[in-house]
Amino acid sequence: MLRLAVGSTYLLHGLQNLFGVWTGWDTAKMAGYLEPKGFGGASTVFAWILAVTETLAGLALLLGVFTALGASLVVIMMATSASLKLGVGFFMPGGFEWELAVLACGLAVLLAGAGKWSIDAWKIPQRTVSRVRTIALGITIVMTLVMVVVTWGSPPPHVQ
Repeated sequence: MLRLAVGSTYLLHGLQNLFGVWTGWDTAKMAGYLEPKGFGGASTVFAWILAVTETLAGLALLLGVFTALGASLVVIMMATSASLKLGVGFFMPGGFEWELAVLACGLAVLLAGAGKWSIDAWKIPQRTVSRVRTIALGITIVMTLVMVVVTWGSPPPHVQ
């Protein structure tokens, strides 16, 4: 259930960011948000990477295919977003409470696996699933540290 909840939320959020639907941000608004936060001129590229990554991670979690990689992406993105919001504080609006909750859910799915109702369980050899999980854990640790360092000290988001 956790995998389905996080997967569907991330898939819809990714589609929202790609297409600006459901009163959401599109890649241009995301790029404007990222530019002063340590991404500079690459903010447009990162906005597109985020939107596509959110969509793909959500789809992977929803289907339960290479679930560890999808969960890894969730953890990396939520740790980065939380890092950007540390200066605002814990509580909404603007705080990192939402990011922390989703990060914990992504980490739980990463560590627990997709479960028996998934493509990982039905079609992918368990040895492969185990190797992918190990690789995903390594990627998660390294990339989370890199992204937190890149965004450390960035100005907090503007709270409306």
